[in-house]
Amino acid sequence: MYFSALARVGKILDRGNWSDRAFERALDFLEKFVERVADGGRNSHPKGHWGDRDSYRNDDQGDQHETSIEMEIGGTAEALGEHTLASAELQAEITDTEHASFAIGSGTFSAAAEGGAQYATTDAFCDVDGADFVFASTKTVTGKNWETTTTRVFAVDFAYLDMRNPLVITPECSYRVGSYKNVADGNVASVDFDVNVSGEHTNAEVQAGALAIEDIYSGSSIDATLAIG
Repeated sequence: MYFSALARVGKILDRGNWSDRAFERALDFLEKFVERVADGGRNSHPKGHWGDRDSYRNDDQGDQHETSIEMEIGGTAEALGEHTLASAELQAEITDTEHASFAIGSGTFSAAAEGGAQYATTDAFCDVDGADFVFASTKTVTGKNWETTTTRVFAVDFAYLDMRNPLVITPECSYRVGSYKNVADGNVASVDFDVNVSGEHTNAEVQAGALAIEDIYSGSSIDATLAIG
C-alpha cells in the first residue's frame, strides 16, 4: 500500500515537471493517504509486516513511532567577467503532522558573465536523513555565457512505517543550449531564502553569502539545514 502510494507521488511530480503545483498535489495526496492509514489501515494488517523492506507497527507495538527528518539543501553560483550576475534562491520547509513528517525544498542557482573571462558555473545539493521515502531532482542548464542549476526535494517519514532501507529516487539531468544572455553593466550578487520548520523539537540553520568584485566576479551561496524530531 505504501509503495503504490509513493509510486503515485512519483508520477504526480514527474508529470507536473516538479513544479510548485505538482508539489502541492503530491503533498495533498500524501496527507490524505496517511489519514486513511491512521483511521483504518492498521486493522487490515494485524501481523504488522508488509514486506522485506518495511514493517507495519500495530497497536501491540505502541501504535506509532515519533517521526524525524533532517534535510540539508543548498548550492552556489559564480561568475567571472567584466559584467557578472550571480543569484541564489532557496525555499525549504519541514512540517510535522500527527501521522507523518514532510520535508519540501527547492533551490535555484544562476550565474551569467559578459566580457572578460566570461565564465559562469553553478552547483546544487540536497541530503535527507531519517525519511522513509525521498524524491529529489537536480537539473543543470548551460548556455554560452550562463548556467542555472535547480534542485527540488520531497521527503516523508511515516509514523506507522519503519523502513530498513529508505527508498530514494534522485533523477539528475544536464544539457547545453545555444542561447546567450545579456548582462547589465556591473557586478551583482544576491541571495534570497525562506526556511521554516513546524513542530516540536525543531532546528533551522542557514549560512548564506554574496560577494561582488568590480569588473571581476560575482558569487552567491546558500546552505540550509532543517531538522525535526
